[in-house]
Amino acid sequence: MSIENTIYVLDASSLSYEERVTAAAAQGLLNRTEPRVFLDYGCYDDPQARRTNELFMDDEHWYGKYRNLLGNQDQNNLDYYVREHGFKAQKVKDLDALVSEHLAEFKGCVVWDDQLPDSINAAVMLAGLEDLLPVSPAREEWARSEGLELKHDLRGRWRDRIEVYVWAFENLFPRCKKGFAACLEPGWGRPEFLDYAVQNNIFTYSLSSSVKGFGSTMLLLLSFGPPWLREALFALRLDGFLKRLALDWMGRKSAEVRLSNRIQRAVEAKPYPTIFGWHTCRDDELAFMFQLSSNGLRLVPSHLAGNFSFHSRVQPLGEFTPDPLPDVELDPRGVYVTFTLSDGDQLMMMNTAELGSWRSSVRGSVPFNWECQPLLVELAPALLERFSRTKTKNDCLVAGPSGAGYIVPPLAGDFAAYMKESARICEKAGIRVVTTYVADPPARLLKQLERFKGNLLGFLSGYAIVTRAPQDLLNDMPMIANEIPAAANVWDEPEEIFKKLETLIAAAPQRPRFIGIHFFAYRTTIEDVAKFVRENEREHLHFVRADEFLVAARQYLRSQRK
Repeated sequence: MSIENTIYVLDASSLSYEERVTAAAAQGLLNRTEPRVFLDYGCYDDPQARRTNELFMDDEHWYGKYRNLLGNQDQNNLDYYVREHGFKAQKVKDLDALVSEHLAEFKGCVVWDDQLPDSINAAVMLAGLEDLLPVSPAREEWARSEGLELKHDLRGRWRDRIEVYVWAFENLFPRCKKGFAACLEPGWGRPEFLDYAVQNNIFTYSLSSSVKGFGSTMLLLLSFGPPWLREALFALRLDGFLKRLALDWMGRKSAEVRLSNRIQRAVEAKPYPTIFGWHTCRDDELAFMFQLSSNGLRLVPSHLAGNFSFHSRVQPLGEFTPDPLPDVELDPRGVYVTFTLSDGDQLMMMNTAELGSWRSSVRGSVPFNWECQPLLVELAPALLERFSRTKTKNDCLVAGPSGAGYIVPPLAGDFAAYMKESARICEKAGIRVVTTYVADPPARLLKQLERFKGNLLGFLSGYAIVTRAPQDLLNDMPMIANEIPAAANVWDEPEEIFKKLETLIAAAPQRPRFIGIHFFAYRTTIEDVAKFVRENEREHLHFVRADEFLVAARQYLRSQRK
């Protein structure tokens, strides 16, 4: 085994948050040209590792259902790289040893202000741009003792986060990688994705995205409001004006929103403006998504996504090819059911093998759809490769909402450009089916969807249902809205979801019938689904993959148009 194939593995599970920042930044710098350093963050036993603005997973669900499935996600990924890619793992004693071993590759250090956590983002941007090691004030003397000259001392430079990011936008944004930004919140205390941001010189900030009131209400209306009103607004092409009005109103009410609008609008289309990260601890998911979609960006959700500077540098073992189109004989009396696991667009879900469900022994025993992030084909192809190489005939990889990157389609800055890019990326990733975030987008958006068929077979729409659940053909592409869950029931336990499904099946007077189920990944596993399917096999009830589901639906919808 040559030295070039050696991976230096650092156990980061017991490091403090401040030490993890330093370790992740060092990893990003050292992995710039080839995959060399891998961090093991351990298991998600710390409740803070399972939390964003909401408690996604309490101890009851974690220890009762997910922990044994997931295990140590980093060790599982490392084992794959060792086994399939021929790497040799070499453990590093501690963070000090990692730095000492590679001291010549750092050109100094930058000290952040621990009284102003947002200065960490400024420190890591400087680290990436100037090959520096970012350290806390408590670690300054250690850095100096290693011979690292203090290049920037950020203590006392700014009064608040607004001043931090105004300075960073004016001085660092022009030097950072074009086409990208990242919203990484120090308040979450989870610095995993910093390695990728440092490696790629991505502009990094953390600012609020919304103010309650007129602006946020207007964006909510355009996304999920009464269908008749949305259709009228989009038909009259008032949506663009109302989006700008809403964003400007919130910007007048909040200096943070005003500055984050300015930053997001400055991200260039290369080929589509992209933002990594997640919302701040002062906001929620919808507010963040409304703002970035309206400002013309797509999100690559990156909370808790560790080792992506490593994943991104591992070369895949081959190209990605789509599954053959299924040959389906339509059952005129059939009820077709397809199950999709949510949130696969999150890099953390890819890193953890879909919260461990992909590693379950029952995977492959029933037809099932796995949301994934198709942008991995360019961001981290060897990670996507794990799924494509190990899938069974019952596993269907589908693009997470709403294609190549997470957006709210009615608010997209340039939906046609987004769909064109999504079609390209999905074809490159060997993916034929896309899940879309909004179940019933306005007719004007549906016409745009028709123009970018490419290799796409069709769409499963709706993270959750608000009002309508339409089923239709768009340029011979089926767009079938998931019927379960309703927006108020996203958090339902699988048993409640299955009861609703049984009710739909029993009350299906019109045959054939097509029912899509979108499971919340933080409540349902493949094992829940496999148990239900085993107990409900009967004549004319067909549990199928998404591609089979859409091919059958297309046959039926074609017949209805004759």
